[in-house]
Amino acid sequence: MDTQNTVCKNKFLEGVAMRHACKEFDEGKKIPTEQFEEILEVGYAAPSSFGMEPTRLVVVRDTKAREEIRALCWDQRQITSASELVVFKTLKTDLLAHTNYVQNAFARKQKTPEQIEAYKKRYGSYLQARGYDDYTIGYWAALQSYIIATSMMDYASYLGIDTCMIEGFEKQELESYFGLDKEREQITLLLAFGYRIKPQSKRYRIDFSEFVQYK
Repeated sequence: MDTQNTVCKNKFLEGVAMRHACKEFDEGKKIPTEQFEEILEVGYAAPSSFGMEPTRLVVVRDTKAREEIRALCWDQRQITSASELVVFKTLKTDLLAHTNYVQNAFARKQKTPEQIEAYKKRYGSYLQARGYDDYTIGYWAALQSYIIATSMMDYASYLGIDTCMIEGFEKQELESYFGLDKEREQITLLLAFGYRIKPQSKRYRIDFSEFVQYK
């Protein structure tokens, strides 16, 4: 299966085929406000493990802030040239089973006190079984932000909007720039949105039969 070179009548798959890590954005072309709001709504509706919703998004539009952030992101020009830049940050220690945050997360589901305690016990057992504690909970939280980012990227490509996921940055310095309490929060990735200047390069993938196996 070659989704890049095959003409596809499915608009979503067409979007998937056009998606790539766009390194050069057209600075003169801006995403319509309504469409970007839809992209954010898709991120808001994306799933998270146990429904913990640990991810928070910061949309950076200030020109000076973009330049300062670019300096902490290996001078990647997508930071300043993209129409929209979103910084993903996640909670960390608030996700531990004993916290008020977890209590409130389950309470939002309109569970009885007994059900909440049962869910908290199950949740705590899950974290323990996976080895997530004060020091490693941030790793699990980061995985949740990638779920949201992927959903947003897929919808953006469906709209014909290009994206670039950015993982190359000075983590400690960037978190300090945003004034984060590093015990409680972290920055996991950045996501740039806009429109490409150059044509998409050829996509090199393993064979579909190698990617998918049936038993």
